[in-house]
Amino acid sequence: MMKWRKSICWAILLVFIFSIGFVGGCGKEEAQTSEDKIVIASKQFAESYILAHMAAILLKEKAGLDVDTSKIGMGATELLHPALVSGQIDLYPEYTGTAWMVVLKQPVLHDREEIYNRVKEDYQDKFKIACLPPLGFQNTFAIAMPKEKAEELNITTISDLAKHPGLTLVGDSTTWTRPDVYPGLQKTYGLNLKKKMVDTNFFYEALAQGQGDVTTCFSTDGRLKEYNFTVLQDDKNFFPPYDAMYVVRSEILKKHPEIEEKALKPLFGAIDEKTMIDLNYQVEVEKKDPAEVAREFLKSKGLI
Repeated sequence: MMKWRKSICWAILLVFIFSIGFVGGCGKEEAQTSEDKIVIASKQFAESYILAHMAAILLKEKAGLDVDTSKIGMGATELLHPALVSGQIDLYPEYTGTAWMVVLKQPVLHDREEIYNRVKEDYQDKFKIACLPPLGFQNTFAIAMPKEKAEELNITTISDLAKHPGLTLVGDSTTWTRPDVYPGLQKTYGLNLKKKMVDTNFFYEALAQGQGDVTTCFSTDGRLKEYNFTVLQDDKNFFPPYDAMYVVRSEILKKHPEIEEKALKPLFGAIDEKTMIDLNYQVEVEKKDPAEVAREFLKSKGLI
């Protein structure tokens, strides 16, 4: 009887030990798999979605890397940059002007090459983040208004707009606080416009519905064609350069140099403003899936 009881006890003990080892082993394997994934993120608008998906497709199909796209659409630079520095994400599309003024909190620069080189140097020194070469287009801020209204008031430039202080500017909270938007425009052009606060995604709709007279926009926004808006000439060259580029943790790039050499290098300097407007139009107006738009573009260029 004693031998039988001892046998049962040993059997239970062995099962228990085996179970602990099995669970622990599974945990290690899962953690390792998670660590090996390149986490790609983006901001919350069409262009950023498209560029992030381009990166994801190329990393997976040209460099053979495992990618995590669950952070595409994560949020603005104020969320993405700290996440990149802390290692929560590994790569996302950014703009030189945003990096220079929002992250590094530097005054406006107007030379595209200078701002990229200085951002690249400071990002590496301060954050250990690599700024890959620009993609070829810049998506800078611009001021737009309905074409009919602009013709009625004979407004073609931002200086012309300054002559009409009674007009209403549609924007969100950042419109009034970022130095590269209204505060800077006010200082440079002497603008004195009324404020209309709306959600970022509904600037154009609000303007089309008559809730305002003028709005900020992005120069590669595909919806400008849909709404027949006129982009006012920045006749004093106020708006700084916003060249699109990928920012990636240097540690990850050192571990996987194929991210740049095999995957993303063909995109450097390969996308112009017209191309980006067309891609954005497909997502913003035609409601196509950003991942599919990205894939079709890469196919059309023979990159996949």
